[in-house]
Amino acid sequence: MSSAPVVWCWTALFFSLVWSGGLDLQGPLFLHEPPHRVEFSNSAGAKVDCTAHGSPSPEVEWVLADGSPVHQVPELRLLFPNGSLVFPPFPNERYRHDVHATLYRCKLKSALGTVISREVHVKAVVKQKYDVQVHDEYVIAGNTAVLKCKIPNYVTEYVMVTSWVQDETVNIYPNTDIGGKYVVLSNGDLYVANVGPGDGYKNYGCRTVNRLTGEVQTSMYPGRIIVTEPKGNVQPRISVDKYNARRVVLGEDVTLPCVAQGHPVPGYYWKRELQGQSVPVALGERLTILSAGLLRISKVRLEDRGVYVCFANNSAGEESVRVTLEITAPLSAHVQPQVQVVDVGKEASFQCIVNGYPVSQVTWLHNGKPVAPDHRVELMAEPPRLTIRQLAKEDRGMYQCMVSNNWDQAQAIAELDMGDAGPELLYWFSEQTLQPGPMVSLKCVATGNPPPQFTWTLDGFPLPDHPRFLVGQYVTIQDDVISHVNVTNIKAEDGGEYTCTAHNSVGKISHSARVNVYGLPYIREMPKITGVAGSSLIVKCPVAGYPIETITWERDGQLLPVNRRQRVYANGTLVVEQTQRNEDAGTYTCQAQNRQRNSDRRNVEVQVIVPPKILPINPMTGVLREGMRAAITCQIMEGDLPITFRWERNGRAVSNNLALGTVIRRIDEFSSSLIIEQVTSAHTGNYTCIASNVAGDEKHIVPLTVNVPPRWTVEPADSSVAAGREATLHCQADGYPKPAVTWKKAVGEQPGEYKDFLFEPNVQQFQNGSLNFLHISKENEGQYLCEAKNNIGAGVSKVIYLKVNAPAHFPQKSKQIQVVKGEQAHLQCSSLGDTPMEIQWKTGGQHISKEGDQRYSVRGQHLAEGMVSELSIERTIRQDTGIFTCTATNAYGSDEMNIQLIVQEIPEPPRNVRVMDQLSRSIGISWTQPYAGNSPITNYIVQYKPGSDAWPNQPAKVTVPGSQVTTTLQNLRPSQVYHLRILAENRLGLSDPSQIVQVSTLEEVPSGAPIDIRAEAKSSTELVVTWEPPSRETWNGNLLGYHVGYQEVSSEETNNVAQSSYTFKSVEVRPHFGGEAVLQGLSKYTTYGIIVQAYNSRGSGPASDPVTARTLEDAPTLPPQNVQCSVLSAQSLHISWEPPLPEGRNGIIQGYKVTYHSAGEWLDNDDQQTKIISQLRTTISGLRKYTNYSMTVLAFTSSGDGVRSEPTYCQTEEDVPSAPAEIKAVLSAPDKILVSWLPPKFSNGPLVGYTFYMSQMEDGREEGTHKRVLSPSTEMHEVERVKESSTLEFWVTASTRIGEGESTRVISMSPSKTVPARIASFGREVISAWKQNVYLHCKRVGFPLPNAIWRLNELPLEVGGRRTIFPNATLVIKDIQSVDQANYSCSVENQYGRDEIGYSLKVLVPPEAPVLSVVDAFTDSLHLRWSDQGNGGSPILGYVINYKRDHGDWEELQISARTDEHMLRNLWCGTRYLLYITAFNRIGTGLPCDIVTAHTKGTVPVKPKQSQMLTMNATVVTIWLDSWGDGGCGILYFVIEFRPGRHSSWIMSSNHVKPTERIYSISDLWPATEYQLKITAHNNAGDTEALYNFTTLTLMGAVPELSPPVSHSGDHPFYTNARVLVPIILSVLVLVALIATLFWRKKIRSEREGQNRSMGESPSMAQIQNKQNRDQQYLAVRAGRGPQPLTIDSDTYKAESADYIEDICPYATFQLSKPAYSESSYSGNVYSGPYHSVRGSFVYHDVKPPPIDKFKLGHNKEPEYTKVRRKGGRLRDPHSESQESDNLGSTDSEVKKILTLHLPISEYDTLGSDSEGDGRATSQELMSFSHRMRGGAEGSTSSSETSPPSGSIGRKPYPSRKGKGKGGGLNKRHVRSSSGYSSHNDETTFSISHAPSFNERIHPPSRFSDLNPRELSEGDFEKGHKGRGMSKLSREAFQINV
Repeated sequence: MSSAPVVWCWTALFFSLVWSGGLDLQGPLFLHEPPHRVEFSNSAGAKVDCTAHGSPSPEVEWVLADGSPVHQVPELRLLFPNGSLVFPPFPNERYRHDVHATLYRCKLKSALGTVISREVHVKAVVKQKYDVQVHDEYVIAGNTAVLKCKIPNYVTEYVMVTSWVQDETVNIYPNTDIGGKYVVLSNGDLYVANVGPGDGYKNYGCRTVNRLTGEVQTSMYPGRIIVTEPKGNVQPRISVDKYNARRVVLGEDVTLPCVAQGHPVPGYYWKRELQGQSVPVALGERLTILSAGLLRISKVRLEDRGVYVCFANNSAGEESVRVTLEITAPLSAHVQPQVQVVDVGKEASFQCIVNGYPVSQVTWLHNGKPVAPDHRVELMAEPPRLTIRQLAKEDRGMYQCMVSNNWDQAQAIAELDMGDAGPELLYWFSEQTLQPGPMVSLKCVATGNPPPQFTWTLDGFPLPDHPRFLVGQYVTIQDDVISHVNVTNIKAEDGGEYTCTAHNSVGKISHSARVNVYGLPYIREMPKITGVAGSSLIVKCPVAGYPIETITWERDGQLLPVNRRQRVYANGTLVVEQTQRNEDAGTYTCQAQNRQRNSDRRNVEVQVIVPPKILPINPMTGVLREGMRAAITCQIMEGDLPITFRWERNGRAVSNNLALGTVIRRIDEFSSSLIIEQVTSAHTGNYTCIASNVAGDEKHIVPLTVNVPPRWTVEPADSSVAAGREATLHCQADGYPKPAVTWKKAVGEQPGEYKDFLFEPNVQQFQNGSLNFLHISKENEGQYLCEAKNNIGAGVSKVIYLKVNAPAHFPQKSKQIQVVKGEQAHLQCSSLGDTPMEIQWKTGGQHISKEGDQRYSVRGQHLAEGMVSELSIERTIRQDTGIFTCTATNAYGSDEMNIQLIVQEIPEPPRNVRVMDQLSRSIGISWTQPYAGNSPITNYIVQYKPGSDAWPNQPAKVTVPGSQVTTTLQNLRPSQVYHLRILAENRLGLSDPSQIVQVSTLEEVPSGAPIDIRAEAKSSTELVVTWEPPSRETWNGNLLGYHVGYQEVSSEETNNVAQSSYTFKSVEVRPHFGGEAVLQGLSKYTTYGIIVQAYNSRGSGPASDPVTARTLEDAPTLPPQNVQCSVLSAQSLHISWEPPLPEGRNGIIQGYKVTYHSAGEWLDNDDQQTKIISQLRTTISGLRKYTNYSMTVLAFTSSGDGVRSEPTYCQTEEDVPSAPAEIKAVLSAPDKILVSWLPPKFSNGPLVGYTFYMSQMEDGREEGTHKRVLSPSTEMHEVERVKESSTLEFWVTASTRIGEGESTRVISMSPSKTVPARIASFGREVISAWKQNVYLHCKRVGFPLPNAIWRLNELPLEVGGRRTIFPNATLVIKDIQSVDQANYSCSVENQYGRDEIGYSLKVLVPPEAPVLSVVDAFTDSLHLRWSDQGNGGSPILGYVINYKRDHGDWEELQISARTDEHMLRNLWCGTRYLLYITAFNRIGTGLPCDIVTAHTKGTVPVKPKQSQMLTMNATVVTIWLDSWGDGGCGILYFVIEFRPGRHSSWIMSSNHVKPTERIYSISDLWPATEYQLKITAHNNAGDTEALYNFTTLTLMGAVPELSPPVSHSGDHPFYTNARVLVPIILSVLVLVALIATLFWRKKIRSEREGQNRSMGESPSMAQIQNKQNRDQQYLAVRAGRGPQPLTIDSDTYKAESADYIEDICPYATFQLSKPAYSESSYSGNVYSGPYHSVRGSFVYHDVKPPPIDKFKLGHNKEPEYTKVRRKGGRLRDPHSESQESDNLGSTDSEVKKILTLHLPISEYDTLGSDSEGDGRATSQELMSFSHRMRGGAEGSTSSSETSPPSGSIGRKPYPSRKGKGKGGGLNKRHVRSSSGYSSHNDETTFSISHAPSFNERIHPPSRFSDLNPRELSEGDFEKGHKGRGMSKLSREAFQINV
């Protein structure tokens, strides 16, 4: 049983070891790390690879700079499983900054840790077109020319120069800077040395390549070297940047630029700045000077970095260039160690070895995150080191060293794994309480490195050695160790505290818990316990059994504790502190007892052992010298034997060693000695004696030192050194203690007496004893003593001699001497140094000798410490200016001194005077500094005068400091020509004047205001303003016009008007420079403040003082407010109101008109009355009782009536009713009488009932009256005759709640034996709204019962359809229409009598279409007026105006009734509008009128002249946008384009420039280049395009002289040129055709004129004339707007201008011929105005049209039609319901819209064939139409012969009416849909079906379309119509039933 777990445990341990040994784990590493920078073109794309390896294999992930993961962006950024990050090519507009210009990193993750790559800077470059240029270079002969390849800034980073091409044949490549004529530097600059006249005939071009796209570009135009001859000496002028920076990679070659121009040709020399001093550059094999001053450094080293200064000088002066050389080396990093295994709790350290330069930053990462220093982590900067102390488990993983600078980044990876780690418990058992018998298993799980071992104890003692206890242990695959104890058949004595302890070489950890087994107390045997004296003894009593009440300890019969050192705990633990052998050793007894007093006892033996203790040993310091004997004795004061001794020195063991001379002797059992026979300095150290026994060990440290006298390690020696150099005298000694080294200097010639000298400033002694001299001098020569002492012995010393050799040396290296031209010059240089010495002079590289210039003489003289030499020059000239060098030489060296001789004279005149900036009152100028005469120019004097004046003796001038070469002349007059010149001045005098420059100041805004402002009222909305121009001297240029500002002012503000709230209108200048403006659209009867400003090309001047004027009075435009009504009585009402708001009074209110009338259910009765009063209240009397009255109030001024208020309804009080209208009595049977009556005409309130009176007459006397009250709904009552012979009388009264009214007349009924035919019903007039059901009653009586006969207008009535006669003879007419209005009669007859009644039926319908006209047009409003044509029987309640602008949406506006005009506001300026109006009453909305076309005033923008528009210089053109005229409509924006020349493509500069930007500039233009500028100005009226040609100035500011284009046409006459002749012939033909067309159209018009006067859709002559006037006014402006629609044949409703083709209101209806309808008899469709009710209605469906080029107008197929029913009040069409269109040509949406809104349901439904109505229909109101008809499927229209196929091509969708209605304002509403007229005469409704092709659809009338008819040629037109078989025009007249 026990062997199986053991076998399993060992098997698991074996497999775990095999498994762990087989794993070769390795952290993630990069196989291919992505580069630091990735740049690519959008046309090429890029791929960034990142591959890795490791075990386990790492996961590759890309992250952004913030650590967030990178996600795929379709078509822009792709991630592949292999770790590649791919950027596909993309178009320019798809560029995304967060994708294509951001920072990425590749991250590797595995179970061992995480690493990240260096930063990957991804930059995508959008491919842009660029040009490279080479500019001409001006060079003085003999100098070096520098040609630059000008590359645009936006591509400079990616484009490099590959070569230069000379005369298109010779290639000059870079890296050829080895000297010679041509040198190309790495930046692409070409240096041409020693240019001569021949170089001026060569052309140079540069060739570049884009390194991202590979695109090769060659300069468009070659550059030339323009060689100039010098005029006198020219000071060097640097041709390159004066401050340069070059960066080069270590080991490469570099050339530093330095080129200057001058005369004589400058010389060059280079210096380098080192430690704050300027040192000449030592030329040699690596450093050479090429042509000019180019310094070439081969294979650069790190020490070459720094600042280099190049000096270029000649006899005229000197200039310098500073070049900063930066050197970089690629960065790399390596971490040592790469893999490190360290135990937990110990220290790990990584060092980063960095290569490359410079290193800006070193950072450390742990698992991809930055490492921050703390108490455990230390970061060292130099060398870069990471130290981690007290390692924890979380410190394991991957570490990286990241090295970076501004250009590069590198990283290295190391892995840290944990070594030995102390045990850690993962699982442990818990306390248990159980009965004896079962098996118990206790388990503990621990981890550690190495894997820990477990030991188990029970109450602190080993487990019992019994077969029932089995201990097992095994290791899992995760290196966890599992140990368990199994106890079978557990007994009471097995209980106790079990402890599992896991331990390895690092440490241990334990866990304890009790196992309680029920049973009697039992104490297990305890082995002997050993304690250590001085430490605590802990004994736990091994008690078993449960429960236990007490555990006690005894010794010698005494219960413990007996002293303070003893403690007994309840769990049975005995603790004895500071154990002592004599007192604490012995036998102890433990006793355990339970509650039942059952107990058990057990003894344990305790012994105490004593550890060793060493007797203190004195230290051995300062007592030993070399060669002495030393002994250290270690003795034990106490401790148990046996005791062992060990010796250590500085932590290392010491043994018997003859070589070292150490001997260890054991004296006895308690002592040991260490003996050193002959000590030396090597024996110095700390010696430790260690004594140990079984109880412990103790150690004692003894320091030992050996004194050693000083001795030389570096002995001083004599030395010789040159003066000025650095010298070091070495003197170093050793000994113990360390000796002190001192230096002294001998006094006098012989040594013996010495002095201290270390206080001297150039002397320094190092810590090692060496003596250092900085810049040693002759004074430092002499004998020096070096001495070393440490107070051990006498010390050592030595005297040496320091010899200082003095080379030739100039204390002053350079100086400057100034002399006036023509005077003598004396140059001296003094040199120090050992003699003999020689001094020589040279200048310009040439030695000065006696045989040279006779003006030069040299003399010298020897001095005690050197030599002096003087150079004299007689009569100095300008060429003497320069550097003179004297060189002193002796045996020990040489030195140079430079003396700069400056020959001074007055300056030359300033040159290159240029105008930099032209403003209105100032001119900025610049000039080139002239030769200054070698004396600083102190001032420049700029003199100027007006151009027309001669130069005065004292002209106006401006003095400029000599340091400036620019100035600004202030306080000039605008638009004035000036002459100016400049003089230079130095301390010697003034120069001659420069060349005279002529320049003009710019214009400025006027500084004066217009005068004599006058304003007068023209109308209620117009003011006329006139003025005179400002004074001439304040114009500041040419006046272009005036801005007239106006604003409303109140009476108190008349003299104080705010400037900011003016509205401005612009007008042009009149011939006399004054102006006039008409201000329109003003508020009525309002005072306005008016100002006027003049403006020129620069802007507006000051405003004039405000003047005020008031518009004329007008009728009020707002109704009275707060109209209220109250009831006074049954016949009087009281009404009150408040005046209109002030802004709507428009004048002085003269009074008010109160209009009132009664209102019924269907109609407002025509009893309207008006009362005029001046108060704000009134009482209206004489009204009808209990009647609802509608009341409105309007205010009126002297100009007319204002707007009515909304109706207010008020009802008079009740009263008794009038008598019932009629009464009738008839016999219904021989003994029965039927009495009937009509309700009262005036009920005067709700009826509560009728009172029926009956009186019986017998023989002329009344026998009694009977009264009976009947319900108010009862209108008949039948009574029986009581007596056959009596006569009965009847009368009836009606009652309201007020009381009983008057009675009817009294009727009587005599006795009768027969019952004649009679009708009890009453005939009367019946008024009903259309579409209602009407019941005409015919209650008949008689015996026999007669038949009822109904007649219609005296003719028998046909029943059927909507007419039905009930059995009771009641006639019912359903859904009445206007045709049902007639006289109806019912007659009955039998043999006893006959009776008849008649009804007059009146049908109320919606109003007829008003006639709309446009009275006047303004820029943003239209004045509309209309007249009513009929109210349909019910008063008109209001109007709905529908309007739309071209290409806009339909909008609607509801207008109240009782007005016939309206001002339609907030319209677009200069825009065509389409309008129609409908009227509505209580019945519904009537038909709309014909569409009216109108234009708001205003034109497209007006372009200015080029002189007002443009100003330019060499590279910038300035556009003055405020010079545009707005045409009366505010400009919305400008589009600005330009192009060089006339044949290149346009370049968009801006497509949306706000008009508020007065000035717009285009920069970066080429100098002296022709350009074309295109500006398009947009306003609501359209756009104007303006083209301007201009030429930029030259770089000198001059206007270039451009050669005129060369003509190659030869001498042929123009008429032989086909390109000229053909257009002329075509133009003549078109002109002839146009004239013929006009005559023909005029003839047609005159023929039609009489016929069209009666046409419902034709306009009046006034409208035609208005339209012609409008065309004349706007035709010129609109001529430039591109192709406009052109009609081929127009009737009278068409204007002459093609710009105004009328859009038809798309509601076409068609009449069928008289016979029954058939397809074959259909004669075409006839348009009759916007729409009218005709026999057939056709709805066009706009099926998706094919392209225009697929239209086949010649198709002859008849269109297909389908019948459409209107259901639920809505027109349904499955083909067009989802289609919406915006334009008028969208016939489906427009027809559908109006038909749905205005036509009645019956217009779409045929409910029978009331053919009898045809004849009577002619008696109704008729309207006659004349039409021109075409054969075939296409009928003519009233607008044009041609019918374009569709107008929906290229149009926006038209918003549905449903979505539009809710967004309207308060004054807008949905037009009702229950309107229109009905015709039932063979009424049929059709709709075009969804045709399979466009060709099968019916063509709409032309006004349905906005399509440009010009797209159809004349031939196509003829072909399209002739193909239909049309041979003639036919004319038919149709009568249309309304």
